[in-house]
Amino acid sequence: MDKAVLKDLNPDQLSLAEYMSELSEETYYAGWMEGIEYLLWQVALGEFSDYGHATFTTEHANRLRHLSEACGGWIIFDDEREEVWISDAEWKRRFSEWQNNRAPRRADG
Repeated sequence: MDKAVLKDLNPDQLSLAEYMSELSEETYYAGWMEGIEYLLWQVALGEFSDYGHATFTTEHANRLRHLSEACGGWIIFDDEREEVWISDAEWKRRFSEWQNNRAPRRADG
């Protein structure tokens, strides 16, 4: 991960961004796979364990939660600014919207 791109992150935020990137590499050999922030949040919540080439463990989930708590938020990918920190409240709002948009739609509704 290019440190110059991450210059606006404080040390706790940078630790989370680097760990998320490592897990993205394990999953599909991509430094930041599209949507990885959502997948890894599901891992942190204990809702997801296998994806791509990776099997996520309780240790992965615990470390993600710990790093998120340490920086008070989550890392997302922005097309212009790349890896960006957002507050816990903003992340939970975005994640909730993402979940709602992924909900299966009924054929009659």
